[in-house]
Amino acid sequence: MRLKHPILLYCAILCIATATAQPRLAVNIVVSGMRATDIDRYRANFGNGGFRRLTDGGAVFTECYADYAQTSTHSGAATLASGALPSVHGIVSRIWYDRTTNKPIELCKAAGNNQTLPYTGITDEYSNDCMLSQTLAEAVAAYSPTSRSITIAHTPQSAILTAGRSGECYWLDERGSWSSAKCYAEELPSWVRAYNDDAYNNIFAGYQWYGKYTKERYRNNRSSVVALYDNDSKAKRPATKPTASRNAVANILTTPAGSPAIFEFAKRAVSALCPLKADERKVLNIYIDASRAIVERFGSDSAEYEDMLYCLDDTLADFLTFLYAQTDHAEQIVVTLASDHGTSRTIDAAQHDERFNAQQFEVIVNAFLSARHGQDEWVLGYCDNALYLNRDIIYKHRKTVADIQTETASFALQFRGISHAVSATAMQNGYFGSGIAHLMQNGFYPRRSGDVLVCLMPERIESIDDTVSCSGSPYNYDRHVPLIIYGGGIAPQRIDKRTDTTSIAPTVARLLGAERPATSTAETITDLKTE
Repeated sequence: MRLKHPILLYCAILCIATATAQPRLAVNIVVSGMRATDIDRYRANFGNGGFRRLTDGGAVFTECYADYAQTSTHSGAATLASGALPSVHGIVSRIWYDRTTNKPIELCKAAGNNQTLPYTGITDEYSNDCMLSQTLAEAVAAYSPTSRSITIAHTPQSAILTAGRSGECYWLDERGSWSSAKCYAEELPSWVRAYNDDAYNNIFAGYQWYGKYTKERYRNNRSSVVALYDNDSKAKRPATKPTASRNAVANILTTPAGSPAIFEFAKRAVSALCPLKADERKVLNIYIDASRAIVERFGSDSAEYEDMLYCLDDTLADFLTFLYAQTDHAEQIVVTLASDHGTSRTIDAAQHDERFNAQQFEVIVNAFLSARHGQDEWVLGYCDNALYLNRDIIYKHRKTVADIQTETASFALQFRGISHAVSATAMQNGYFGSGIAHLMQNGFYPRRSGDVLVCLMPERIESIDDTVSCSGSPYNYDRHVPLIIYGGGIAPQRIDKRTDTTSIAPTVARLLGAERPATSTAETITDLKTE
């Protein structure tokens, strides 16, 4: 049978192929420390091109939670990147202790003494060996030999845990330049060197912090650094401009300058990834640590945190406009926005009853065990809700590890502020199907987790320097996070179904047509309606 209109048929086929084409570039944005409710809370002061563009035009998940108790930045970063729980990917703490040497191991730090080398932007100080699970960036890179991933973050730990063991990975070094590690490359590519040579970050490091709006538009009136002014023509800004930190690099991390600093560099990364070819899949990870640094320093109900979000909204709008201008087909790009964890309410240093003194806890536990079994150094240390015991000392006194763990866990429950204490033996030998113990077990990795895991009572935080708000608990204010998937042909929608953060990586992999990360077992999100 002869076709009368072959041109029309060809156009129809082309339209169908274009409409059903899979995205070629995934841009994953992580706003560290952001609560799920923050976008709605501050929506009235957002513009139309940033957060509103994503929420109005994408799939908004209202019930996205982390399904583990140790809701730290590092565990969250690894979970979002791999689609696996901490019990699988092994990132359970900033520091853990080697069971054979009793020496502390610092997350993402390379073993051995690092040599002092001439500055090149490439360091041997950091390693990606700690990440045990394949990440989304690695999985997509396996799609084809020409696929590519770029990960950028303010801090090396966030960048390394998100990138995994391959791809390009960059973070800010002490000079305020973008750098990487030898485990990723021997030298910086030309586009990164050119950006550093232009010294763009010097502009952001000199940021002077004034509020974007007049005082009456802010929902939070708690302010210690940002200069807010009244809606009065006679009111003047302070004569002395406030600075938020002691040095230039810290100024990027603890002021709204962190947003434009990372997104300007992200634009260069987008240019390096484009054009988007049909047989390639690419990933750009953007990890914003500055948001967490600000909420920890100033509090979740501070004008500083609120103003940071307004600046981030403006910067995000500019970036999204730039991003989608790189292609004639918007469905070729999919954007996700999520957070690694939420944060507690603001708890000032003077509120001693609501702060847990970890150093005091170590000393008292050691004294207790010494009184019971003989004077010695029974405790190695405490970090991220985990107490590590010295097993050599346990064996020396002819005790069993299980007995000392159980005894210590029982004693820990006498401390004000501790709600749960579970031994590593109980975690390994038992199964907790629900409740806080279940969440603690999901965050337990035998080779790295402590001998006794503790959980603080609601609205308690550790006494850490000048921190007034932080994460790390199994409660909803730390586990409930935002999730938006925008572009890639996905229709605007609101999904109230319970969603797990481990589902994000395999879902993005599916959208790109790539294999899910190897250790990810979570179900992909199948509720997405397409346009």
